Amino acid sequence: MRIRYPLPEEYKLLYDSVKRLAEALEPELLELDRIGHEEVVGKARRFIKESSKIRLLSLPIPVEFGGSGYFTLGATVALEALAFHDAGFATSIGATWLGLLPVLIASMTGNPDVGDLWLKPFTEADARGDPQIWGFAITEPTAGSDYERLEPRAPQPELLTYARREGEYWVVSGRKVFISNAPIADFITVFAITDKALGVKSMACFVIPTRAEGFRIGSVFDKMGHRSSPTGEILLESVRVPSPNLVCPPGTGWDVVQLTLAYSRAPVGGIALGVAKRAYWEAAKYASARVQGGLRIIEHQIIREKLANMYTLILATEALIYSTSQRLEKEFPPSLEDSSAAKVFASNVAVNVALEAIQVMGGYGYMRDFIVEKLLRDAKLTQIYEGTNEINLLTISDKIVEEVGSIGS
Repeated sequence: MRIRYPLPEEYKLLYDSVKRLAEALEPELLELDRIGHEEVVGKARRFIKESSKIRLLSLPIPVEFGGSGYFTLGATVALEALAFHDAGFATSIGATWLGLLPVLIASMTGNPDVGDLWLKPFTEADARGDPQIWGFAITEPTAGSDYERLEPRAPQPELLTYARREGEYWVVSGRKVFISNAPIADFITVFAITDKALGVKSMACFVIPTRAEGFRIGSVFDKMGHRSSPTGEILLESVRVPSPNLVCPPGTGWDVVQLTLAYSRAPVGGIALGVAKRAYWEAAKYASARVQGGLRIIEHQIIREKLANMYTLILATEALIYSTSQRLEKEFPPSLEDSSAAKVFASNVAVNVALEAIQVMGGYGYMRDFIVEKLLRDAKLTQIYEGTNEINLLTISDKIVEEVGSIGS
């Protein structure tokens, strides 16, 4: 199911190029859904390396640093194309872009040196066919959604990752959990507080090489879906980080987190959309072939209604995530509430459409021999990562309250 939303021709060509790559890799990627999560770690890196054939990882990097110059719209298009074939692969690519976003934001907001230090080497590695894999680490065992939603009357969350200055180095200690790409990453952008009394208000962001002394991978998580994308915890034991690796100085980290989420959530909606389209397509194919009561089930009114509802939801999702992704590129600061809305709507549609696809296929839809049960497992994560949908709704409601209050005054 191609994109119906009216995009410039170059984005349709981008979609086709990325989709060809993902389609060729799909049989092997689907095998990763069936093997142990420890085995996935040893295999997943190769698929990201395959993406260098079309320089996919360099897609959102500015041209002056060797990238293709696309941003949120291009990322959304590419992630939809990937997720149609495997959402886990889309998550691994998206997690690398997420890890790079604080660097991109720093280069956009007054620190151009970080582009030469990190972005140029990144695109050069991609061009060589030896891509760097990045991750983004903010979530901690005691602070997940708390990071985004600090309630006025509640105590601040206990933040475990702390950085202190020692001459020309920062020493970072702590623990992060649920980090996509952690077990296979080369670099991770890590957020840490620098003043325990100030908490989030002292947050900074560091680029930490995973080969650094004191950096360790803890648990590798056995997930329900997105199984081709390894997820783990990172343990930081007095990791010494050179000063140039500080991309967001103390006190600016929280603002960078908000900008990062604003730019990343609509593209996550692209992953959800890719899953929804695949579920719809599988259900429609099955319904056109399956005969029940002497008729193909696509000729039964109830099945036609289900497919029509799925199609309508997909069209609405396309319009929301692509229009939002376009605006995110043109407006600064980007709208966090609109990006959150796109993510919430798309992820809910993905779960709804995957459930209906299983219902259309009946018992076969429940079997692991067919892909739709995997699509439901993959769809569910899009309601949880990049901020749970409940937290996203609170972000949206904060804006509503603010706007209503301004009208009342």
